[in-house]
Amino acid sequence: MSKLPFSVGIFWKTLVVVVVLVVIAWSLYLRFSDYEMNAADYGGTIICTILLAYLVHLWLLPAEQLHGDTTDGDEEKDHDEDDKSQE
Repeated sequence: MSKLPFSVGIFWKTLVVVVVLVVIAWSLYLRFSDYEMNAADYGGTIICTILLAYLVHLWLLPAEQLHGDTTDGDEEKDHDEDDKSQE
């Protein structure tokens, strides 16, 4: 089973931006409508904000990390050539 791609640095930066945008969006919506938030809105907003941040984080990941390639093929070739030269 393969792991889901995740980059801590990109995710935290993305989460901060998404949280700010969600707060602004809720503020504008509540200001210009007569809707009153209830308890379910807080929980749903938190869950959706985290999921949206993860999806945006996946969009921003470099292709190598997205496909699980963490090493270059050149590094493996260099190690193989060193092993052959030592024999």
